[in-house]
Amino acid sequence: MKLGRIIGNLVTTHTLPAYERRKLMMVQPLDTQRQAQGVPIMAIDYVGAGEGDIVLFSAAPGLAGVVFGIEKAPVNELIMGIVDRVDVGK
Repeated sequence: MKLGRIIGNLVTTHTLPAYERRKLMMVQPLDTQRQAQGVPIMAIDYVGAGEGDIVLFSAAPGLAGVVFGIEKAPVNELIMGIVDRVDVGK
C-alpha cells in the first residue's frame, strides 16, 4: 500500500463500462513525511475520499473486479482507506 493525497476528481465524457458510476480521482503519492513523491495517478475511490484527504491506495490487480463485481475490470489503482494521522518513528 502507498500513501497519497487526493488532488482532484476526474470527469470523463466517454467512459469504459467498468468506470460508470465510479468516482475517479487523482492521487499524488506521498512519502512518510507527507511530501509529494512522483507523478499523480488515477485511482478509483472505494471509501468516499474527497479532495485534500490523505489516503491509502494500491495497485491491486484483480481486487477491483472482486470489490466492484466487474468481471474484467481495467482498474490498476484502488483507494482503500482514508488516513486519520501518520506517526513515523525515529
